[in-house]
Amino acid sequence: MAWRLPLLLVLVLLLAAAPVGAQPAEEADRAYRRGMALLEAGKLEEAAREFEKVVELAERAFGPDDPRLAVDLNNLGEVYRRMGRLDRASELLRRAIRLDEAAGGRSPALATSLNNLGLVLRAQGRLDAAADLYRRAVALLENALGPDHPDTARALNNLAQLELERGDPRTALALQERAARIARSSLGPDHTTTVAIETALRRIRAAAGTASATASPAPGPPTAARPVATDPRGTTAPRTLVPPPRAAAAPAAAEPGTRPVPADVDRARPTAAAPTGSTPAKGSVRLHLGSIGDSSRIEAEWRRLRGRHPSLAGLGLLPAERVDVAGRGTFWRVLAGPVASREAGAKICAEISAKGDPCAVLGP
Repeated sequence: MAWRLPLLLVLVLLLAAAPVGAQPAEEADRAYRRGMALLEAGKLEEAAREFEKVVELAERAFGPDDPRLAVDLNNLGEVYRRMGRLDRASELLRRAIRLDEAAGGRSPALATSLNNLGLVLRAQGRLDAAADLYRRAVALLENALGPDHPDTARALNNLAQLELERGDPRTALALQERAARIARSSLGPDHTTTVAIETALRRIRAAAGTASATASPAPGPPTAARPVATDPRGTTAPRTLVPPPRAAAAPAAAEPGTRPVPADVDRARPTAAAPTGSTPAKGSVRLHLGSIGDSSRIEAEWRRLRGRHPSLAGLGLLPAERVDVAGRGTFWRVLAGPVASREAGAKICAEISAKGDPCAVLGP
């Protein structure tokens, strides 16, 4: 039997082979491979069907309450999150968490499911609940893999981005600096994860009004021994994992000429519209694609986003909303639409967020 790993956070988790039900298990592995190929090709609907089949076959092989199902439930939930089907994703991820908790609740796999459910809650605007899950994921990874492990850095990065979004850039800064220190020491300065975390660190420093790094936080407890999962037959068989979406590492850097956006811009009341784009119909659903500090860059930012995200092809650039933040300056919200419904907007935002760019649905 092959081995399945959870999507999103790259964690070391090997799925033990079932002593019975070998045929369903082998069929599940084939469906898994097809699903991963479709996911890499961006065919989310088809990938979801394959991962649904994986779960069904794994249930036949192991039973519906076996903790080994948590990996497959996590993967299916992550695919639905990327599709914007947040309620279905939440249902699957919560089930995966319950199974992991029933098995002891200390595995890195549980941290992945907590992280992925946090992304769902974040997309639903439930930031406080998402923060609780991110903190729990950090603690699990520190205990299971050690405080200086790259996956601990990734989880700290996720929590830092959320704290910034919640309007606490100084807490975000402390978390992000620790994430950057771990990434530099464990992966090296040129690793893609390190570069992404460092880019996010510069953004958070600007948002916090800090021109240079603050003192590094005290080192964590001694590094814990990292458990090694093995096949009961005495072998290990790691499976190749699809690269995680950039949203799990860091948001995209702002284009040259734009200003990093304080988290409280999203909470401030807009005061005026920039003279660009077409006027939306009253009560229409729109997408908020981030905020920039230079109104002359709005159209260039829109062109960048259109080129990066095919899901925006059918939308138009709407008048930008001006937001004045006391002590921070003026910012402009980049808006697109109209969108047919909030559900359609959530699906588009899920695809955009999966590539690391901000997106929120506005309107009724």
